[in-house]
Amino acid sequence: MKFKFSFQKVLDVKENEQEIAKQEYGTTKLRQLELQEEIDGLELVKEQVFNQYNDVHKKTVWEILEVQQDIEHVSRRMKGLENQSQQIYQEVEQKHQILIEKTQEAKMWNQWKTKSKDAFQKQVDRTEQAMLDEMAVLRYSRRI
Repeated sequence: MKFKFSFQKVLDVKENEQEIAKQEYGTTKLRQLELQEEIDGLELVKEQVFNQYNDVHKKTVWEILEVQQDIEHVSRRMKGLENQSQQIYQEVEQKHQILIEKTQEAKMWNQWKTKSKDAFQKQVDRTEQAMLDEMAVLRYSRRI
């Protein structure tokens, strides 16, 4: 007799949902890391622009205005990226929570399967032992 978990399809669905949640979490986390790298790169650009601005005595008024526009552009871009970063952070937290829930569900179903399999195995063992006992009694009764 072979064990067949009656809710195997449900378990498969739960495990599939868990895998999807892992992928979504990983994708979102990757986007968060890419955005952080972009922010870090923009901070370097901002630092370079400020260094250009510090060399005022070497520049004309037009060049100074151009540098100020660059500073404003970088600042606006950084604010936008920081907003995106905040949104992605919230999304990462949400995906992480979903992943935890899906993992717990899959674990619960796997534990149920394990318990069902153990109960099935005990039943098979009891049946087998009863059959062996009966065979022993029959052998003994034929000897007498």
